[in-house]
Amino acid sequence: MLMAADISCDEWCLVREIGRGAYGVVYVAGNGKGERAAVKVCRRDDIGEECYARELRGAKLYRSIPPQDELVHMQELVEKPWGFYTVMDLADDEFGEESSEVASYRPKTLAKVIDGEKALPLKECVTLGISLAKGLVALQRHHLLHRDIKPGNVIYVKGRPVLSDPGLIVEGSEAVSQVGTPSYAPPEGFSNDTGDIYSLGLTLKAASFGRRIEDLNKGPAIEADTGAKFFPAWWHILNKATDENPRQRYQSAKALLKELKRLHIKMLCARFSWTYKAAMGVLFLTAIAYTYVSYRDRKKSEADRKRLEAEIAPMKRLASIVQSLNDTSAQNDTAWSSFSSSYYCRTDESHMQRLKRVEEKDPARAARMRSILDKMLEIDKKGEENNRRIRALREQNNANDKTGASERYNQAELLSLENEKLVRAWLSLLERFILIEDESKLSK
Repeated sequence: MLMAADISCDEWCLVREIGRGAYGVVYVAGNGKGERAAVKVCRRDDIGEECYARELRGAKLYRSIPPQDELVHMQELVEKPWGFYTVMDLADDEFGEESSEVASYRPKTLAKVIDGEKALPLKECVTLGISLAKGLVALQRHHLLHRDIKPGNVIYVKGRPVLSDPGLIVEGSEAVSQVGTPSYAPPEGFSNDTGDIYSLGLTLKAASFGRRIEDLNKGPAIEADTGAKFFPAWWHILNKATDENPRQRYQSAKALLKELKRLHIKMLCARFSWTYKAAMGVLFLTAIAYTYVSYRDRKKSEADRKRLEAEIAPMKRLASIVQSLNDTSAQNDTAWSSFSSSYYCRTDESHMQRLKRVEEKDPARAARMRSILDKMLEIDKKGEENNRRIRALREQNNANDKTGASERYNQAELLSLENEKLVRAWLSLLERFILIEDESKLSK
């Protein structure tokens, strides 16, 4: 095998190896202009003709895509007698340093971020998910599959997370199922868009759940940001993205992105509840009325009147916006839909089967697990009853009964908030259930 010094990449001098995969080696490189880049070298003799042809095909397809902020930028693709190399943006340094020395450089990847922080905060996870979903949307827009989305293939460039390592990219019609990283590959393989969605879902779970890839099915770990108000909604999105049945997943990255954006907007607007908006509306309207009365009583000059109107104009506009929000909230189908499915946990037969397996070997721990399952079932009943009441309130709204519409909306919002608490309680019980199950396995 040739060393870096033996490989000619034209103006790029390969300085140090920073990554190695099944199909090539990545180096940090520099040129005579003082620029740095990541250069991936793929040699035909090292990987065989079939793999080489697939890697080159993927690189060419990727190169044909217009630059996207959420995809690593491929600056050059050059074919040589020994193979080919690609020049791509260099990832940020893991430690945030921009020294002229490359000896200590380590690329910042999501995998290394997870290793350092265990589980990322929910706000950061949602932002990460939106960025990566946008990158996947760009690929799917050109009918391409990535087929190797995982934390190690998410790098940070100028502080932004981007999808990298485009070597396994193919057109959807040419997909080969048995490629990629097995632990992040969907059960059915990569044959359409839902395979990449599955891999992205697992990647986001790894970032937010605080568990190893083989333990993700156990749900969030203690270190996860489960106390966040919208963590249950986030958990629901990821579970749908990683459903074992491809038909039950989001069928496109665009659909997943839409859900993530909706969640992000809900998180941003969480502080502005309906009652808060109403109170603010009354406050602004009262302030405007008081200002006008004061002006009338004082009988100011024409110049003062114009100045006063200019000062209160922004308040009037804001009051109008607040009043509009209050009038339309009760007819907001998106909000009603989120309320109707605000409790979505379910204690099912799979939990009972896990309990039975422990009962056969460890009756004492099984008794504790059964007590937890009973509590989870009680929570299920409360959550389902709340969902039923929310649906009934929505049906009254849809019946064009405008009388009391705002009150019904407010009731549904309160029931939804109660459901969020129930979901967090259910998740906490599930975590205890899993811990006892693990203890039983370790004791045998």
